[in-house]
Amino acid sequence: MLEPLVLLHGGDSYLVAAAAQELRDQLSQDLIWELGLEEFRSTSDLEELERSLATPPFLAVRRVVMIWDPPQIVAPKKPGAAGGAESKRKRDGQDSKLQGLLGVLAARAPTTATCLVVRQVLPASSAALKGVRALGGEIRLVAAPRGQDVPRHVEARARARGLKLPAAAIHLLTDIANQDMGWLEMELDKLALYSADGRPITAQVARLLVPAAPPQELYRLTDAVFSEPATLGRRLESLWSRPDVQPQVVVGALARVLRDLISYSDPGDRSAWDATPSWRARRLSAQSARAGATRLHRWLVDLAELDWLTRTGQVDGRDGLDLLLAGMAWELQRGESG
Repeated sequence: MLEPLVLLHGGDSYLVAAAAQELRDQLSQDLIWELGLEEFRSTSDLEELERSLATPPFLAVRRVVMIWDPPQIVAPKKPGAAGGAESKRKRDGQDSKLQGLLGVLAARAPTTATCLVVRQVLPASSAALKGVRALGGEIRLVAAPRGQDVPRHVEARARARGLKLPAAAIHLLTDIANQDMGWLEMELDKLALYSADGRPITAQVARLLVPAAPPQELYRLTDAVFSEPATLGRRLESLWSRPDVQPQVVVGALARVLRDLISYSDPGDRSAWDATPSWRARRLSAQSARAGATRLHRWLVDLAELDWLTRTGQVDGRDGLDLLLAGMAWELQRGESG
């Protein structure tokens, strides 16, 4: 019997990884992991991959090979995104790498269960999808819930842990799920730990244990600083009109953005961003390049100082943030060095 070949892909990194881990556990549940499971992460070494795929199982019916984020498989750029001979050369090189990977997969032993994990959405026209199907493989799109499906997803994940949550908790967790599915799972784990001894989770308990997710307007604020400075004032006015948004929330969200940009611009940290969705990688690349590492570090220090002055009552938090954000946008417009 031929062991399965599966390609998992999807835009939510956490959900794709969770689906891959579940499949891995199913395929290897009767195996000794040290002998029957091998995992590759972003490997370009097709010779080593071919060796692994061709290796017969030892004291088992199968081997399992997980191939995480293969660099040979990437979502194609939109038509017109780039052109010229250099662009064609890159596309030809990527196509050659993909054909090499497909050739290795075609030569795999029938006793090797193989899973390719791609943390981005591949279009139906993708050569990778067509190639895997041609080898008899299965394609699984891990779709993230949207709209009204998000609270239903939250409720299902809560039921899986035996949790009975009030509407207030579902609302808080839905806001979190809309931003980060991994964060949702951590909050559910926290609630499960709290209720492990039978304590009920009331609306008050939920508000104490589950932090409010920063509103999406906070991230649009950062985009305004970098790309649409003319809209900054309007976005700040809209943000401050919300009773649930306090200066400390804005400071925390802005600090996370700055730390992410600093990390992305550091070559030593770049591998940590390999699984980042392509749209976010483009945004991080453009924003970190425009600001520069020196300026980003200085802004983070300025933000920490503002946070201290606000907490000690020396400065009004909203006024301080208005000035800091306006200054950041002004620097970028003038193109001043960091």
